[in-house]
Amino acid sequence: MYHNHSLTRIRKATADSKAARLQSPDKGGFLSSFIRGSWLVLILFSVLQLAFFWSLPNMVAVVCVFIVWLLFTRFFLQLPVLNTYPISSFLVLGFATTQFYFPLVFTLLEGKPIIFNMELPYEVFVHSLAAFVVVLITHVLYRSFSRKHLKRPRSLLIKAGFFITPTNLQLWIMGFMGLAAMFYVYFYSPSVGHQISGAGDKFVQGLITFSYAPFFIPFSKLYGKHEVNLKKVVPLLIIFTILLFIVSLGRNSRGAFMLGFTSVGFTFILALLLGKIRTRLFTARNLALAALGLWFFTGPLADLATAMVIVRGQRDEIGRTELISLTLEAFQDKESIRRYRLEGITQEREWDEQYMDNMFLARFSNIKYIDASLVEASKINEQDPSLFNFSIDRLFASLPLPVLNVFGINVDKESVISYSFGDYLHYKAGSGAVVLGGYKTGHFAGTGMAAFGLWYLLILGVGMLGSFYVFDKLRLVKQATGTVAGKGKEPVFSFCGLLVLSSVFMFLPAESVTEPFEFLIRGSIQMLLLYFLVFHLTRFLSSLYKGLLPVGLLRHRRRRAFQ
Repeated sequence: MYHNHSLTRIRKATADSKAARLQSPDKGGFLSSFIRGSWLVLILFSVLQLAFFWSLPNMVAVVCVFIVWLLFTRFFLQLPVLNTYPISSFLVLGFATTQFYFPLVFTLLEGKPIIFNMELPYEVFVHSLAAFVVVLITHVLYRSFSRKHLKRPRSLLIKAGFFITPTNLQLWIMGFMGLAAMFYVYFYSPSVGHQISGAGDKFVQGLITFSYAPFFIPFSKLYGKHEVNLKKVVPLLIIFTILLFIVSLGRNSRGAFMLGFTSVGFTFILALLLGKIRTRLFTARNLALAALGLWFFTGPLADLATAMVIVRGQRDEIGRTELISLTLEAFQDKESIRRYRLEGITQEREWDEQYMDNMFLARFSNIKYIDASLVEASKINEQDPSLFNFSIDRLFASLPLPVLNVFGINVDKESVISYSFGDYLHYKAGSGAVVLGGYKTGHFAGTGMAAFGLWYLLILGVGMLGSFYVFDKLRLVKQATGTVAGKGKEPVFSFCGLLVLSSVFMFLPAESVTEPFEFLIRGSIQMLLLYFLVFHLTRFLSSLYKGLLPVGLLRHRRRRAFQ
């Protein structure tokens, strides 16, 4: 009897130990390697930053980056947290990297200090650090709240089909629907998003997100499918990428083309962190791929982005074919690209966002606009009632006109959405009405201080609390394979959650602290409703297609049966 009892205890201890290993980064796992590697890079680049660009402001900036990365790795880069709150944690990863980690690394690669071209470097990093601490505290509170609801009965999203695994055919149909929508918006209705348009135009604009759906096929383990024939998928993805590239050139849109690559990259990173894809971080093959990727993004892709900007002034005056031709000509003229970047550095501007030379990297590490927003806010000196009213009006303007009419909300929607927070802040700081409509990129630190004072931090926390909850509803937490009851968890994603992964990564910073509330009252509802409609439409179309090809369908089923 005693022997059996001891054997049971040994087995239980072994099982618990195995579960614990699954729930914490093991010494040979990717997550632990990633953490160690990130600290090695951070320490090296911090030492070089201070060695080459020693100054007190630069040292304060480096210390702030250290504090943020220490907090992030301590409170977020833990397997139990990532498995239970993967999407909201990925959002915080985006905030920590784009506002702290990437600027420190990428500025040094361009031979600059992290505080390059800043007028208020102390304020930039103090506000950013304060915002990160607020986001961290908010996430800790959200976890405490969320734990009580993890075991609730099935949610409405499950019943609506959000966790049904889409087929590859569905994803290809989604991709071409998105590509067609992109073509329509960029070529025939470019004012969508900046002017009031009908529900039809807004629906078509929303479909653009689905143009990246096929890029997720190689990572199907994340949304429930396990077997993918990459030899067949990759050539098709290359062809699709070329089509996306052509449409992007035709409208002179850098983001449309780049988001395809970032969607793949973000999904790959998430799969690695969760252990869905297993690989050693530091291998000759991985280092070679990383070097190739760095060359591509900092070389050809950055030159292409600059070429698009060089010819941008002509995009509304010439045909699309001619615009593509001019863009390719500018891309080949490396001297013009070099001169344009040099002029961008030396030219004095009223609203200066110059920070990174590489226009691709600038999308993920440009913190100069925080400085620009705080500079403008400092000219106002105190909370401005008109900026407060504008922030509230922009919040209400995110609602559809019928909703505004039903509730009797009097907002000049057309006027309010015709310029950005950065435009209005610049205007109120005394620059004149001529700046309105330029869509300058504001930041919630500057617009928040001007509209709400330091209370903007509390407003940010409240908005993020709801946003974390909504994003994590797009995952389920289930018992991990091979663990004892209650000891191991792993996420199962709705494809909708993966589809918006790039937007999640770039969710913060925002132009205003009201933007998380705009997401809650409009963006999240639109996201869920649009995915529901598109998923079931593509499901119907794919079943209809298979019904028209019974022989092909039979072969497909036979092939799957033997896999």
